[in-house]
Amino acid sequence: MFNALIKKPKVTLIFLLLLVVIGSLTYFQIPKREIPEISLNVGTITTVYPGATPNVVERDITTPLEKELLDIDGMDSVTSVSGLGASNIVMELTDDADRDKVFSQVQQKVSDVSREFPEDAFEPTINTDIQMGAIASYNILHEDRALLLNQKDIIEGWIPQLEDIDGVRKVTVKGLEESSYTLNLDSESMQEERVLLPDVITAIQNELQITPLGSQQEGNQISQLTFEHIENIEEVENVFLKKDEEGNSLYVGDVASLTQIPTEQEDFITYNGSPAISLTIMQEKGVDIPTLHATVDKEMERLAKDLPEEVEMDLYYTQNDIVSKIFKDLGISFLISILAVVLITFFGLNTVSAILVAISIPISIALGLIPLPYANVDLNQISIIGIIIALGILVDDAIVVNDNIQRRYQLGDGPLAGAITGTKEVRVSIITSTLAIVFTFLPLTFLGGPNGAFISALPTVLIATIIGSTIVALTIVPIFMAWRQKKKKRSKAKDGLLGSQFDKVSNWYSSKVLKKVVKKPLLTGLAVLTFCTASYALVPFIPVVFFPSADREEVTVSVTYPAGTPLEETESRLQEMEQIIKTDKAVYETTIFAGSGEPGIFGSTLSNSGENTGQIVLRVDREQQSAADTIAEWQPKLRDENPDAVVMLSTIEAGPPVGAPIALTVVGDDIDELMESVNGMKEEIQGLEGSGAVIDDVGSSQPTINYVPNRDAMEEHGITSQEISNQIRLVTEGIPVGSYEAGLERETLTIVQDLVEDGDTIDLEALELPSKTETTEFGAPVLVSLSELVSVEETVVLPLIPHKDGERTITVRVYPGEDDKQKLEAEVKDIAASYETDSISVSVGGESSARSDFFIEVGKLFLIVIFLIYILMVVQFNSLRLPLLIMSSVYLAISGAMIGLFITQTGLGFMAMMGIVSLAGIVVRNATVFIEFMESRLQEGATLSEAVIDSGKARLRPVVLTAFTSIAALLPIAFSGDVLFTPLAISIISGIFFSTFFTLLFVPAFYIVIKRKKVKEV
Repeated sequence: MFNALIKKPKVTLIFLLLLVVIGSLTYFQIPKREIPEISLNVGTITTVYPGATPNVVERDITTPLEKELLDIDGMDSVTSVSGLGASNIVMELTDDADRDKVFSQVQQKVSDVSREFPEDAFEPTINTDIQMGAIASYNILHEDRALLLNQKDIIEGWIPQLEDIDGVRKVTVKGLEESSYTLNLDSESMQEERVLLPDVITAIQNELQITPLGSQQEGNQISQLTFEHIENIEEVENVFLKKDEEGNSLYVGDVASLTQIPTEQEDFITYNGSPAISLTIMQEKGVDIPTLHATVDKEMERLAKDLPEEVEMDLYYTQNDIVSKIFKDLGISFLISILAVVLITFFGLNTVSAILVAISIPISIALGLIPLPYANVDLNQISIIGIIIALGILVDDAIVVNDNIQRRYQLGDGPLAGAITGTKEVRVSIITSTLAIVFTFLPLTFLGGPNGAFISALPTVLIATIIGSTIVALTIVPIFMAWRQKKKKRSKAKDGLLGSQFDKVSNWYSSKVLKKVVKKPLLTGLAVLTFCTASYALVPFIPVVFFPSADREEVTVSVTYPAGTPLEETESRLQEMEQIIKTDKAVYETTIFAGSGEPGIFGSTLSNSGENTGQIVLRVDREQQSAADTIAEWQPKLRDENPDAVVMLSTIEAGPPVGAPIALTVVGDDIDELMESVNGMKEEIQGLEGSGAVIDDVGSSQPTINYVPNRDAMEEHGITSQEISNQIRLVTEGIPVGSYEAGLERETLTIVQDLVEDGDTIDLEALELPSKTETTEFGAPVLVSLSELVSVEETVVLPLIPHKDGERTITVRVYPGEDDKQKLEAEVKDIAASYETDSISVSVGGESSARSDFFIEVGKLFLIVIFLIYILMVVQFNSLRLPLLIMSSVYLAISGAMIGLFITQTGLGFMAMMGIVSLAGIVVRNATVFIEFMESRLQEGATLSEAVIDSGKARLRPVVLTAFTSIAALLPIAFSGDVLFTPLAISIISGIFFSTFFTLLFVPAFYIVIKRKKVKEV
């Protein structure tokens, strides 16, 4: 096929031109973003149960739901938190689960279980639309918070307009005040009219909770049956209660008034000290960030005109700025890499050949872009790095084909015959080496979980680009060489700027080095092998960093104050903390999110948020101070200043989040025994040097007022516990009596009576219930004070009860410094083991566990890669021993990578491991080139020593050139300081550099050892 393509150059070039145009257009059409989209197989179920304690929520809501969810196929884990008045369940699916099918079953199970919930519990809310990242976030600012809150209707009116934009998934607003309708009972009117609380509740529920009537068939017509009831909540005052003693009708409005009151705010936000409202816009999957940002920003400018002139709108965050910077920085690195590769080719090849190799670069990249949309790969920093890695490899094929065609011309072949024969001689080798690259990187696309989704773009792009370069090398290069040979005049072209130097080095290597290797091959090979093996002893001295912190200016201070801290006090204390931090001149901007925290744009959302939690987002001038230095300076200071709070400083990680460095999972049935074990472990761990923050996911105990019923008095008056609890709740949060339509949503109507003001205590003496057994002289029920029916005791309860897979499970997270992780982990494991009992189990995991799991998974894939490449080499050489020699170059390369990581003290983590795996497909080319030539010389009748020595002279140039081009392509990344990609570049560069040097000695030496018995000569 390839011969036919070379013989018909016009057709071939037109077809390739078409593909290049398609690839170029693909570049402009393919979405661009910061990092690959990571689809989280996660869903949440939130159920509100007003006024319920964590124990009641656990018993009545969480546990029944968990039992059903755990029976669903495809459910990997179910974690939950039962808190004061709410249950929150997080479902995690297996990687191979049918997402739609599983969540459909979840909907059905939740619907079935919720029918048995208590009447006061709300309908569960299921959220399966969980996605990382946002397109933009805006702050709406004014010094007067009340004026900001008055813009509620305007801002909420923006939401449907923004969500109508193509590519916008969701809009979230933080800092607004919610409001609801409340029916306020008048105590005097109720006493005067002899109306009891149950009378009002029953009347309203009977009006709001109408049973659907179904349909009726009359003849051939089916009619839907409906019952007219109140459609406007304001009509609730007209609901009939009863007849009074004089026969007059009493209505709800006679004893109560309907008012719309603001509910408590979930968030207080300030930006540089000014009150703010946060509006965040989330994007759909697969959108182009720059294009969507332009549309959204234009719409926000239009909508901002609705605000009063004195209210300001500020663009707080946009992913577009990050994308632009990434593409600018990587674009510069990309251009430098191209120039470096081209320069290397000019050193070793003549001008025309170097230009031909340079032309192959953009063509190969254009061809490689074509399949990306069909593989669901967009342009992001991971895919661009894949192209940069490919830069140094894709020219290899062109160099080899060009070099061999020139050799055929020197042997006297004609233009077309030389091009066809020269290409044919190396075609199998090139296709084999391309398949080796494919076999190396293809398994990486099968990595599971967020890590796999994060990295999959790199192998996909690299495979596509290398296949494109193979097509170019086997078509365009021979076509161009044949055309040039026809036009060429009789003049010998120079072999590059350093051609003569390459010749001298090749002659020295073959005549001096290889002659010595031939004399003592076993000793030479063992010496190289011993040195490389010894290099693996450096591994313990290489720092381990799974995903480093991103080089960003944002630092997030996450704070949890003692349970029961009001939101107002949380904001006040965060403002005090903000003023202390502002003394740092490197901090130029601060934003406080008191309550539920920042809107998920900086990767540090709060778990189990409430009125006692909040975050401060700092922006740091990186020229003065890095994010890591800011954390190191301020974390201990803020913890010392706030001993009663849990303070955590973090910055954005350059990859998927992996959780706490060390996490202890404590499982047991008895919550008191669990907490005793947890508190004991925390105390011991905090006593260890370098332990850092040690926190659990339960938090401090919640102050609680416990009402103890006087059973004798209740029995005497015929009063029930529910009546007492309703009466108390009536003055605290109110009693929900039904729901009403509010546009497209349903809101809850609440009844209150004589609400207790914040800061006041409940006066039980003033709260009364009618006795069912005693009456006054006028026949009215005797009113019994609640102080006679209950007594008060102050206590504490756990604010949260966490579960994992249906069992009570408390997680203790430890955040030591980077230098203390490994030492501390061993000590923590010893402490955890000492708390193991028959009823308590403790396991240790965290980032180290995730790292170990990842290394094991990569190790499995690496073995598959090695096996596939070995099988490929066996097919090519029809030998079992020679492929082993070729694969040994991978062992040499990994030792070189260890040397490079050790010298530079670069972290051995996710990306460094990706670089090491990549070496398997890259470095086998050098060994293959040598062995292929030596095998060819033996077949031509050369002796074993001649074959080995001749290989040095003939193959040193292409081996060194291809190695240097691969290194040159990655040098800009290695020197860029990029925290994510520098480990990848260093591991590949050092692996290629050392393996090339070692291969020049090791492969010829052991080739002789393997072959000499068969050939009978050295």
